[in-house]
Amino acid sequence: MCQQTMESLGLLARQPVRIFNADEFFVGIVWPCKEVALLKISVISVRIPREKVVTLKSCRKVETVNRLGVTLQTSLTPTPALTGFIGAYLNHSYLQFGLCVSLKYLGQQIKVTPEEPIDKKMERMGIENQQSDTVISTSVNCKVQILNSESTSSTDQPKNVVIDLSNVGGSFVAKQVLEDYVIGPIRRKELPCSVLIWGLPGSGKTLLLKELEAVLSGLVTYIGSCDELVESNGLFNGSVVIVDVNEVEKDNSKVNRALSVLLSEEKICVILSVRSSENLDLGFRVRFPVEAEITVPTQGERLQILSKISPQFGFPSENYLDVARHTHGFTGGDLCSLLKASMFARGTTPLEKVNDARKRIRPTGIRQFILEVPNVSWNDIGGNEELKLEIQQAVIWPQKHPEAFERFGIDPPAGILLYGPPGCSKTLIARALANEAKMNFLAVKGPELFSKWVGDSEKAIRDLFTRARQVAPTIVFFDEIDAVGSSRGSEKSSGVSDRVLAQLLTELDGLEKSSRVVLLAATNRPDQLDSALLRPGRLDRAIYVGLPCEETRRAILKMRTRKMAIDDVTATIQKLVEKTSGYSGAELVAVCRTAAMFAMRENIEANIVEWKHFEDALIAVVSRTEAYLLEIYDDFKAGRTSNA
Repeated sequence: MCQQTMESLGLLARQPVRIFNADEFFVGIVWPCKEVALLKISVISVRIPREKVVTLKSCRKVETVNRLGVTLQTSLTPTPALTGFIGAYLNHSYLQFGLCVSLKYLGQQIKVTPEEPIDKKMERMGIENQQSDTVISTSVNCKVQILNSESTSSTDQPKNVVIDLSNVGGSFVAKQVLEDYVIGPIRRKELPCSVLIWGLPGSGKTLLLKELEAVLSGLVTYIGSCDELVESNGLFNGSVVIVDVNEVEKDNSKVNRALSVLLSEEKICVILSVRSSENLDLGFRVRFPVEAEITVPTQGERLQILSKISPQFGFPSENYLDVARHTHGFTGGDLCSLLKASMFARGTTPLEKVNDARKRIRPTGIRQFILEVPNVSWNDIGGNEELKLEIQQAVIWPQKHPEAFERFGIDPPAGILLYGPPGCSKTLIARALANEAKMNFLAVKGPELFSKWVGDSEKAIRDLFTRARQVAPTIVFFDEIDAVGSSRGSEKSSGVSDRVLAQLLTELDGLEKSSRVVLLAATNRPDQLDSALLRPGRLDRAIYVGLPCEETRRAILKMRTRKMAIDDVTATIQKLVEKTSGYSGAELVAVCRTAAMFAMRENIEANIVEWKHFEDALIAVVSRTEAYLLEIYDDFKAGRTSNA
């Protein structure tokens, strides 16, 4: 309240008062505040609504007590630790007999009611038999005694008994780990094993742990924040303690001390949930015998998640499989957001609405990379039929026909190098390949990985491949890989590039055939790549994407002039094919675009592009592929060292 109101009522700061109306009553202390208006009070409580008339009386007489009996309303079993916690909480407080106080202990709400001693009740007993309105103050060394504990769990209402983790969709591996190392041993009266669980935001860590708490009802203490862990003072009710936090800060000594005390308890099973195990101090990590990563859901896991969450959104079950098939990289939280957004999306059917909403929702955890399922098909690439077939055999066949590779006892290529002159559709081929194979597409340019901070460039490589494995099947496309994989010891190499290359080689060696991750790299200068990058088992297929031949040029020109009105199309295209020898695909597209611009410059109302416009375009757009580059490609293809 404001200072003037305090002076008018004769109140001093920190003086106890009683505030009540017809419905509410509690005890508080006075404190001046300039922001509160005259004849108004502000109460830090939700129990008193704003702008409600109340009566305020000062407590002239306050009785100090050294012993206090209380009754509890809680589902917890009273223990000496709980008694000590209540005593510390009520230390040096103003209370009134019969007035309930709510506090939180180990994540659960407890209601504490101070009870008046029996001799005091006898003294007040008379004709009116009214309740005591004496305000008491607990001393510093006040002893608290629990007189009676009333359970808050209702036995009159039926309660759903949870016997396993089947209510949680997906997370097959993590659920099996909890069943084998926590739930199973407890049911066999054995000591459970501590488990470290980690995964991306939205992957379902908290949902899974809440379900575990329900399965082990009464045996679990749930801690949802680092502050709550510190406040627990190592006092826990139950044999299993779940610590669900985003991150354990290495610099926070209080949190580290509290977690260390918890992990040192031999008879307590600790289940720690964090976003990343890499950020956890190694001293803590080695204390967990079992680790379980909640990965990005597979198609089967997404299907199960959809079956659990779709009924609340009214999404029909016949569309589950189609949605699960086209949501690579989506976590459970992403799928929930997708169905929620689909309720407001465009479309006439539920599936159309989901497909529209999917364009606006990106998978969690991979937003720092360019992730997409490209909308480019082989039909968008003119010609190059033999090249397309060769690339399909290297990438699509292992995905669609794995049994054929197993039958011959061979492993599919781990990486493929596309090399050739600039503008020959290397990037477009990579995008079309990902679309045809129905794989995710992680695109990274070599220079983007370099950072001025020591170790950040190598970490970017590790994170890239970690995300690729999580959203598999994935094509990791390295454009301009010569920026990362230049030969060590050459003039272009540096300390940073050598370390990045070493990390890239390590990741390539760690790509198992079951990871369903394919590295696709593109470069204009294959001669500058380190030889270690090109050995079998890494980039073991090198495919030359050369300048378009006559038939390929004709296919590209037909495709680019399909929507362009041209005088005598057949003759014009034939002339262009003859005059564009040595042109790249990008330069052919530029010729068509420039010819149209010349036609508009001559007459903005023109409807037809004439041959003279193409002649002018051929003068403006010339082939820029150097002859020495073609020699480099020939030498590389033949395995010779180029002197260029």
